[in-house]
Amino acid sequence: MTFLTPHLPFPNSAPLPPPSSHLVISDTLNSPAYFALYHLLAAALGNKEQKRKVVWVDLRGEGRGSLETVMKKIGTPLPPATSPQFIHLAPSSLPHIIPVSPGTPRIFDKEGKPSLREVYDAVVPHMGEGVVVIVDGLGGLVDMGMGVDEVVRFVRAVYYQVRQSKSIITTTLHTDSLPLPSPAPYTPGPDASLLEGLTRVGTGCWWRVSHLASGRSGDVMGEISVHPFGDLQSQGGEWVEVGRGKPVQYRLETGSVKVFAKGTGRGFL
Repeated sequence: MTFLTPHLPFPNSAPLPPPSSHLVISDTLNSPAYFALYHLLAAALGNKEQKRKVVWVDLRGEGRGSLETVMKKIGTPLPPATSPQFIHLAPSSLPHIIPVSPGTPRIFDKEGKPSLREVYDAVVPHMGEGVVVIVDGLGGLVDMGMGVDEVVRFVRAVYYQVRQSKSIITTTLHTDSLPLPSPAPYTPGPDASLLEGLTRVGTGCWWRVSHLASGRSGDVMGEISVHPFGDLQSQGGEWVEVGRGKPVQYRLETGSVKVFAKGTGRGFL
């Protein structure tokens, strides 16, 4: 079920971004954006006429099992583990003295220095026209001590291949240091620097998913704003912008998410 399309469409009212584009999704610990990723997966895998290949780079270490359970519940089960249509890459942060499964890319080299070269080498062979690449959990790399500049260089290198192959890339990160409407002073953290770097890579848009400054209510779990970036004219079509002053709000339900205009509560659009 592509439940976000009526409210947050991409150019030409499509459920997925156009080829060669970059979608950045940020969230907070109190309002995780997993539902946005489920929407993208459902849009890519659920279209019987034009199914897309998906490459999931699981930097959060969530595992395929939990994703299989959720996608089955919303009516778009994942392809079998042996299918080339869904590639699950789970990079390892273990030191080299500890063996990992064959084909598992590492994010630290033999000297213990952070490096995303193996991850890059694992992703690129799977790219092709229309392929959806999801790099999930970039903020965790910074938390482990990797420099923001190095992470952004990795994304820029992957995006170059995305543009060449007409694939689509989505990157995600937590941005709990970003300010909400509040009189409290704002101190930007590394997540803000990473976000700034990501929105300078390519053309696309930033979906900001955040909790309410007043806290979660029974009817509203969070807000979504949309901010296009880059050379949008090169993509064709119109990119929807939903400003922070008037975001859409959402509530998660079993197998779906309800999205509505700010302040309407249960008055769904």
